Amino acid sequence: MPSRRRFLALGAATAFAGCTTVADDPPKSGTNQSTNPDRHIYGADGEWSSFGCNASNTRSVGDGKVPVNGVEEQWRVEVPHTTYHEPLVVDRRVYQPTPTELRVYDARDGSKLWTKANVETTPFIRGKTIYVGISNRLLALDSKTGETKWKRTFGENALVRSPSMYDSQWLYVPAGETIHRVSSSTGEVEWSRRLFGDILGSSSIYSGYYVVLATEAGKLYLLDPDGIGEGEWNLPSKPQAPPTADTDGVYVNCLDGKTYGITLENQPRLNIDWKVQTGWANGGLAVKKHVYAAGTRGLHAIDPDDGERVWKHDTGDWRWTAPVLGRDTLFVGGDKLYAFDPTPSFRVPGTGPARRFTKSFHGRVGPGPVLNDGTLYVVAQTAKRKFHLLALE
Repeated sequence: MPSRRRFLALGAATAFAGCTTVADDPPKSGTNQSTNPDRHIYGADGEWSSFGCNASNTRSVGDGKVPVNGVEEQWRVEVPHTTYHEPLVVDRRVYQPTPTELRVYDARDGSKLWTKANVETTPFIRGKTIYVGISNRLLALDSKTGETKWKRTFGENALVRSPSMYDSQWLYVPAGETIHRVSSSTGEVEWSRRLFGDILGSSSIYSGYYVVLATEAGKLYLLDPDGIGEGEWNLPSKPQAPPTADTDGVYVNCLDGKTYGITLENQPRLNIDWKVQTGWANGGLAVKKHVYAAGTRGLHAIDPDDGERVWKHDTGDWRWTAPVLGRDTLFVGGDKLYAFDPTPSFRVPGTGPARRFTKSFHGRVGPGPVLNDGTLYVVAQTAKRKFHLLALE
């Protein structure tokens, strides 16, 4: 990928009132938006602690143990067939949202630790605290017991979705059409901004500073930590999943089956730079050198600079999976579990990736996989009417 571009002022060209100019390098003083944890620009904390793994939703775990020669099942627990959210894995606990509750398991053997009723969305976990929306409330739960530390109620009809965070101080909480910046320790609201359309949960953080939000009305917004608008784009269709942010741009998959790329270059611009037909990818996008989309039209690798398809591979038509990248391996579900070498330089361009291994089950594979400490966690159909969360390593 080319060296990081800098995002220049959109200024008065945006549709936001009171927008300010963005310097070539975003200011750091007084924002508490440090480049920690672990000095990582994507806000990774070493765990799969949120939708998309890290603050930018890149679905890339960096270095660490990765199963490259095949996997064996370590344990399984049954889940409903309507489980469409992938698990999170933090501090040897696996958090699996189901249509009726959040279930928490011991990552070592799959034994159930506790449950929380009425949780229907992916939580966000940082340290020993779980942040989760239930109806119009945001709850902070103790990760060991599930007990409530604090709660914050928003508008009566505002559906609270998964929050986002870069540092350890502030949460960005979508509630209906409004985004709130909330203290992670007390639940106090610092500011609120109303946008157009209900905001998707798990917004991404661009460059450790800006918040990237997508709405069901087909809007994509860029806000600074003070809630000031720095960019606004009209998407041709409703976003299917939260956006993914890289050092050079922002990417989002939409209901029209296309993945869109916005390159945040050193010039004012409000247009979408490229689009490519990838099918529905409800599980989100991955990025590391290429943008990876998986769903109803298989697995695609896309050049983030121009949107050219680098290669594609048939993985079935299941939209509730997503790629995950660990070191030099890409894992994805679909009609089975796949492991690929995503960037083999010796192969003819466009011919697709080298396959490391596959593992079949009775039916579809996904939500997931996710990767934590050398173990893959994924929901799969294991019999005609059976679905399980599985730990594979």
